[in-house]
Formats: sequence, structure tokens, C-alpha cells
Amino acid sequence: MPVTVAVESSWDASVAVAACTLRPWSGSVWRCHGRQYAGDNAEGSLKVSGRFNRGTDTFPAHETWAVLYTSVAQHVALGERIRHTPVSNLRNLANQRMSRLRVDLQVVICACLPERCAQLMVPGLDEADLCHLTNHRKTQAFALAVRTVAEALLIPSCTKFPEGNLIIFPDRMMPGSTILVEETQDPELVVDWDSL
Repeated sequence: MPVTVAVESSWDASVAVAACTLRPWSGSVWRCHGRQYAGDNAEGSLKVSGRFNRGTDTFPAHETWAVLYTSVAQHVALGERIRHTPVSNLRNLANQRMSRLRVDLQVVICACLPERCAQLMVPGLDEADLCHLTNHRKTQAFALAVRTVAEALLIPSCTKFPEGNLIIFPDRMMPGSTILVEETQDPELVVDWDSL
């Protein structure tokens, strides 16, 4: 059964995707994720919905899809993790791992200027839509449309760092496209100040 996403009637995510460029993408990306997952494992995204995925926290299983949220630079991946960690959950940063992945993809939607990926270039999608913390209807609709034609999405980061994010849809990868874990790091990000 196809998944649909209801958004404002005047905006068509498929038209927005068609206005973006398609290109291959190869290089290293970084991901900040829970230590219980391997760097190339997207299973956690099936549990919790985000800007470019649907999880079982909000949707029935048949309406979900997995995603690897990665960033073109290590500091952007860490910035994204911090940005999406509520103050009440800062201790959860103690369980984070940084993974560097080597990615070779054949078809990527470029939703930004390719040189620096700081400016969003999607008709009808603005920064407020992209960076809204709780309303993901429009970005999920865009992701669903991207998934019909591409393996991943290169898009600006809401951290305001000029390097972008590469949103990878593992179930849409084509034969010959690859993701390889190059390196992992387990940083010490939390100090128990109360015990000092």
C-alpha cells in the first residue's frame, strides 16, 4: 500500500523534487548515533519520526521508512545531535557514537547549492518548514517524493553550518551503491557535575 502524506493543497512535493538536480555523490559523511547501533544501521529511525522519516511512534509500521541522517562534516553531525537533544535529556549524549561512513551513491537529489549546501533550493519549502522542531508534514512529504527517484537527499543543516546533511534512504539504494563504516569514535560528551 503506497504511503501518502497530507500537506497544504497548493504545494506538490513531486513538483518540488523535479525542480531539484539529480547527481551521483561520493565521499565521507559523519553520523552521531546511539552506541547500540552500528554506524550504517538505520533501525533506530523506524522507532521515532523525524524530518525525513516516519517511525512507529506516530505511524503504523506499513507507513514508516528508515533513514540514515548523516552530515558532510563531523561538527555538523555533532551539532545536529545537540540541536535535537532536549535539555532534560542531555545525559543521553553520554551514549553517543560518531561514525564516519564512506558513501558511493548513484542518484542523489541536491536540494541546495552544491558548493557549500548552505542555501535551501526547493520551491515551496523554506527554512521554517525545514527546521520546524515538531511539524514534519512538509519535509516528510518531500522525503517521500525524493524516495521515488533517488537514494538520498543533500540538504542544508539547520545548525547554520555551511556544510550540509546527506539524508540516505537505505532501502532505496541501487545495485552498485555502497555505504562502508570507515571509523567510529565514542566521545565523552557528558560530565556528571552533580557528583563533583
